[in-house]
Amino acid sequence: MTILMAPGGTLEMAVRAFEQGADSVFVGPKGWSRRPASDELEDGEIRELIEQARTLGKDVRIAINVMPQPQEFPVFLEHCERYAAWGAGGVMVCDPGCVALVRRRLPELPIHISVTTGIFNVEDIRFYRDLGASLVVVPYRWGPREVQEVRAIEGMALEAFLFQTPHRGWICPGRCYSSSYFAIRHELDAHGKDHFIGSASRGGSCYRICRGNWQFGDAHAAADRSGTVIRPHLKSSPELLLWDLPTFVELGVERFKIPGRERTTALIGAIVGFYRRVLDHILAGNPDVAQFAPEWEEIKRRWTHERVRRDTGRLDQAA
Repeated sequence: MTILMAPGGTLEMAVRAFEQGADSVFVGPKGWSRRPASDELEDGEIRELIEQARTLGKDVRIAINVMPQPQEFPVFLEHCERYAAWGAGGVMVCDPGCVALVRRRLPELPIHISVTTGIFNVEDIRFYRDLGASLVVVPYRWGPREVQEVRAIEGMALEAFLFQTPHRGWICPGRCYSSSYFAIRHELDAHGKDHFIGSASRGGSCYRICRGNWQFGDAHAAADRSGTVIRPHLKSSPELLLWDLPTFVELGVERFKIPGRERTTALIGAIVGFYRRVLDHILAGNPDVAQFAPEWEEIKRRWTHERVRRDTGRLDQAA
């Protein structure tokens, strides 16, 4: 079964995604999912969403993908147990120790390996499978060739971002701590969770330092096939995917994940509706997606506009 999974940065966004055809949504609990509090949900909202999804025959996945301190492990496990008891379809985790803890405590709960784990190769995926993970989010730096290699690994379902990176950057998602060198503060909540504002891996918010106007010398430049000189970014800017989608479906990717919890509800609704139609077209046996290209270009334009506005705001916070 092919699943379209959308972001739920707010309860409104998650409900809109279901209305537009998403089979599943992923949400983050406040302080536990590498996003600002504005893009995370309170536990009451998560429970309400899970109940709504159940009536629709859909599901909710919980991104609880920060790296807890040792004293926070009990609180982390309490959260996982609570969401599982409410009926969450699975949890997204990035820390190896947390994967093992969740598997021992909740042996039937599906565990997604978050893109923020920073997977580099197929052997990394085997490692997480052996720890007890159920699904792996294929890094959006990878293409069909790498997906085909992962497909051969038994016991691990595939989840692909509807996202691709035209040019490789220098920073791997999940392995960057740059923001915490610019600005950081601690906020301890009533449950014992230390929110490191400025460190996404510890439950705060990334300031998008990689999107700043960094200058690189000619020694780091390269040319593409047409001879155009490409200067690297600390992190290249991904764009929404289209042309590789039929191949990913053919390779047996189980879940297609739309990123963007920090985007607007209107944009996410449009993207979900677009990919619902594209996937249904492909699943009906039509691999040619050229007819969707004009709409895809317009959605990419809106995506880039919101990204630039977001990144500028985050950088200003770190200044």
